[in-house]
Amino acid sequence: MDKWIDYLSANPVIALALVIVLILFLFMVFRKLIKWAVISFIILAVAGGLSYNEAQKQPQIVKDILKKGESLKEKVFKEGEKAAEKAVDELKKNVKDKTKIID
Repeated sequence: MDKWIDYLSANPVIALALVIVLILFLFMVFRKLIKWAVISFIILAVAGGLSYNEAQKQPQIVKDILKKGESLKEKVFKEGEKAAEKAVDELKKNVKDKTKIID
């Protein structure tokens, strides 16, 4: 190691060339890393945006379900009222018939 440092000290052009090659190598490595980091960030941003949009759609679906539930509730309530009125009418008719038979 000492001989190599002495050689580089004696030949500064070679030392400068090695430093330049080292800087270029590091620049290329960081450029690739930055490229991958940018690509990963874009993928993360797209995935985050899609999941955010899906999360916003869910409350609308819940609102639609509640709206349909309200209309179904009203429909069932009306049907129940009709059935109850019919049952009451039949009961009144049966009571009248029974009282006629007893008299």
